[in-house]
Amino acid sequence: MKVCFQRIRASLENLMDVKQFANSLFYLSGLLLCLFVFGTLSVQAQASSSTAELRGLVTDATGAAIPNAAVTLTDTTRGTTRTAVTGDDGEYIFLVVPPSDYDLRVEAAGGSFAANTQRIRLTVGQQANIPVQLTAAGVAATVDIVANTDVVETDRTQQSSVIGEREVLQLPLSRRNFLDLALLTPGVNDSDNIADLSDFRVAQGRASGLSFGGNNGRGNLVTVDGGPVITTTGGVFDTISQEAVQEFQVLRNSYNAEFGLSSGGIVNTVTKSGSNRISGSVFGLFRDDKFDARNAFDFNPNGQSEFNRQQYGGSFGAPIQQDKTFFFTAIERFNQKQNTFVNLNNPANYTLSPSQNSLISFLEGRPSTDLIPGTTITANALGATLRNRFTTTTATYPRTINLFTTASGQFPFDANQTYFSARVDHNFSDRSSGYIRIHANDLLEENQAAGALTAVSRGRTLNQFNTGILFSQTQQFSANIVNEFKADFVYYKSRLTPNDPIGPEFNIEGFGNFGRDIFLPSTTTDRHYDFLDNVSLIAGSHTIKFGGNFNFIRQTGTNDTFFGGRFNFGSVLPLTTAVVAGGIAAPATIGGLQAFLTANNPALLSTLGAPVNALQAFNLNLPTVYQQGFGTTTVYGSVFRTGVYVQDTWKAIRNLTLNYGLRYSISKEPFGLHVDKNDFQPRAGFAYDITGDGKTVIRGGAGIFSAYVNTLVSGVIRTLGNPDFPDDNINIVLATATSGGLPLNPANPTTCPVANGPGCLPNSFAVYQRLLAVTNGFTRTPTAADLAVFGVVPRENSTLEVRFLGDQNYKTPESYQASLAIERDLGYGFSFEASYLYNRGIYLTRNRDTNQFKRTGAPSANNPLGGPTFLRSFNPALTDFRNPFRFQDNIYESSANSFYHAGTFALRRRFTQNFSVNAHYTLSKAIDEVTDFNSDFSAQNPLDLRADRALSSFDQRHRVVLSGVFQVPNYGDSPAARIFSNFVFAPIFNYGSGRPFNLLLGFDANNDGRSQTDRPGTIGRNTGKGESFYSFDARLSRRFRFGERRSLELIAEGFNLFNRTNFQGINNIVGGLPLAQRAEFETGQARGIEGIAPTAPLGFTSSAPARQFQFGARFNF
Repeated sequence: MKVCFQRIRASLENLMDVKQFANSLFYLSGLLLCLFVFGTLSVQAQASSSTAELRGLVTDATGAAIPNAAVTLTDTTRGTTRTAVTGDDGEYIFLVVPPSDYDLRVEAAGGSFAANTQRIRLTVGQQANIPVQLTAAGVAATVDIVANTDVVETDRTQQSSVIGEREVLQLPLSRRNFLDLALLTPGVNDSDNIADLSDFRVAQGRASGLSFGGNNGRGNLVTVDGGPVITTTGGVFDTISQEAVQEFQVLRNSYNAEFGLSSGGIVNTVTKSGSNRISGSVFGLFRDDKFDARNAFDFNPNGQSEFNRQQYGGSFGAPIQQDKTFFFTAIERFNQKQNTFVNLNNPANYTLSPSQNSLISFLEGRPSTDLIPGTTITANALGATLRNRFTTTTATYPRTINLFTTASGQFPFDANQTYFSARVDHNFSDRSSGYIRIHANDLLEENQAAGALTAVSRGRTLNQFNTGILFSQTQQFSANIVNEFKADFVYYKSRLTPNDPIGPEFNIEGFGNFGRDIFLPSTTTDRHYDFLDNVSLIAGSHTIKFGGNFNFIRQTGTNDTFFGGRFNFGSVLPLTTAVVAGGIAAPATIGGLQAFLTANNPALLSTLGAPVNALQAFNLNLPTVYQQGFGTTTVYGSVFRTGVYVQDTWKAIRNLTLNYGLRYSISKEPFGLHVDKNDFQPRAGFAYDITGDGKTVIRGGAGIFSAYVNTLVSGVIRTLGNPDFPDDNINIVLATATSGGLPLNPANPTTCPVANGPGCLPNSFAVYQRLLAVTNGFTRTPTAADLAVFGVVPRENSTLEVRFLGDQNYKTPESYQASLAIERDLGYGFSFEASYLYNRGIYLTRNRDTNQFKRTGAPSANNPLGGPTFLRSFNPALTDFRNPFRFQDNIYESSANSFYHAGTFALRRRFTQNFSVNAHYTLSKAIDEVTDFNSDFSAQNPLDLRADRALSSFDQRHRVVLSGVFQVPNYGDSPAARIFSNFVFAPIFNYGSGRPFNLLLGFDANNDGRSQTDRPGTIGRNTGKGESFYSFDARLSRRFRFGERRSLELIAEGFNLFNRTNFQGINNIVGGLPLAQRAEFETGQARGIEGIAPTAPLGFTSSAPARQFQFGARFNF
């Protein structure tokens, strides 16, 4: 035993080196087998997530229980056999049964009864209950074909659904991503897309793409064969091809204590294994734009933009030794060439606003003798100058015209991906079996994020690779005790490279986003070591499970956060300020102009105070925010997550099942982030078979569910201004349009008589104009030395500092879940279920600026209904900031909440007699206080966090999904039968109501140093409403058989067959609208406006794909 552990330790050390990782996988698999010579280990408990459970009652013709009957369960594909004996109550039970087809044979002792054999199918996570009635001896034994066992699971307490192998193979999937099928289950929404144009989620912090209980895609758990495939941020590793998927289970609420690491939902995937028969497949699918409709935002003057895709691959399974050892492998390749659409070049953007045009036309129309008082400038000359400087033309602003012209159009968005997996199963004996599965996946995607109003220069390239090995062993110690052990090792590397390596990031709010992404480049390397062990035992009417957990993740991260710099341009600067700061005219000229208008046309005075738009501010080099980081980027950290659980499933009476348990988790997060240690998670549920005939069941459950900490949170705390690492982190500086009024030396404030003058801090105008000059138009990245002229030195406690800290009372995200459902067997294989789902999220992560302690400044003239602003002054008696020279003092805390209520109604029919049906309607409401963890989603007012509680960005009030698989059987040898037989039709209809979006001004209206969070007037967060989504997809295939086991299938698939334009993005930057126009929606619900330019406020910016067709063939043997 000691030798085993020594060799494993050496292998784990090798795993730290990616070059030795692949060789170590196979080496480790043999060593893990060595452990089982000496016994099982008790480690991680994500549960028996990849298996099923079977029980039933054996009776005679009168309904009397038959004890001591021999029950044999034989896997018809692999020949493995399990045995059990009925108890005194006539009950039998099999625990930890792999999903497959089985023969269930029951023989009573003494020869009084004839044997009974049933052909059954068990699915992942199923708690099947199959009663068996024995007939008197002499009556012929029967073989009943029960394709999917019971229609209603009378022992299941949790809310879950199973997507079977036929649905995985037959339903149309746009990219053959089998996880998309989870969206066909009730209570699950997409979390990848939000209606806002301003999606601030960071690229390296991707989530799972699935929203359970209204969450943002984080806090979910996805497993393959029981091993977790979740990144440290809540994303999902791409591991296996759809060809390797046998089926999967979706748990959406109130699952048992055996399931951990999730406060949302769980997806359990089971891979295929080899069998006693040689079998396999070869397939190819292709698309081409010649068959597709044109996207609504494809304005290519040369015709429809290029799109083509090829997906091809296959699988092979065979016995290595009959009934003993089996092999299965699958490989798939994905190639795609397409275009993303960027539409920025709108001529209307380059003109004057109506009020500006009125003012300038008035000045231009004055006689040449009219002078501006106190100057030698004539009114018409001033008007001509203003028209020239505020109108964007090739002559005046060639840089701007070139920027928008070259950034607009259709740009390649190519992707390539390879999936590989192989699995070997071995039956050590009738009581012991196991398997080893390896996988490798490589992904390349170019120009990610480009599209809508985001230029290709803001795009990025994703290079991602992961590989791993999973070992699983099941040991039946007796008929009543089963142990399941799994060990999972994964190497994952993700590299995000910005298209613009220099920077900075330019956000011309509402008009376009350009330049190097502020959070990139980024490289993350993770090494995951996951162990799990579950023990299941039967004690009378109790089925007890317990286990423990250990997860170790070693992470290396390099994130050049803020290194490229960021400049935001908003529609906030009054015309008078822009004229002076932009060097168009002196302050005296503005004073004279005001006097001139007072005397000659006072109605035009208001135009002087109206803001210029963001594009005009860009032309004049007047950003409202500058932010940049300097320092060290690479950090190393380790995550330890441990948990234990115990649960009991008690068959209290024949038609009542109770499930109750307790789970405890504890973790040690990297970089010193402190988390709570009292993570107890009690859970309970029940299932009541009302009539006792297995036709109607009421089930319910409730409990506490804990997720995991997003390591990007701990990484930000470690690297961005952490005072515990003054020489080994990133120091951030931030300047705003008003920072120039503060003294450079707080101890000598009298040295700042004039903003931006000697002894003053710079404002964002001065910084931009200085950096633009010294970098020769940003042909290189600005450095800290470039700021020295302002007396600004990026370091701890410096002026203009931004820092991020972690709350000492940080807690692991949790949810309180509850559900209640009734399900009825309608006959003919149909069932109907109505359920209520509740999910209350607590301890959710938010970023909060702790620097403000009051709000006493005058309301902003550009947002008069927004209330008081924050006053930043060096005078302690006047300032609203604890440290006015620190421009942000952020803390990550677990203080946010979410609330989800849903009613679901589902009609299902498992595939029997040539068709299946899955139809459901979900009525739900999701409320939360923050969209995601990063600081751009901070509350508008850090002193009133409750004001940000609103409809979630993932709230989808109504959702309808209809899907099915309909097969035309082979019903004879007539000509008609030969033509119409063996067709399969598989449709999916999907409807979702519009989601909320957040209306933003695009500038810092309350003077807190943030321009991404401020909303117009008094409106709340997410008051806009996006557009509904409709889609009808379908797959039609025809199978031609060549003998008993070979067939060729021709395939045609269509997506969005009715070619509906499903608008996705909305330009939610509305600060450039006049105040009177903004008032139209400040008290109501804003909607996107069809037919206006994407750069106009509330204009649609993108849409989902138009109608597309896919063709292919598949050969099965």
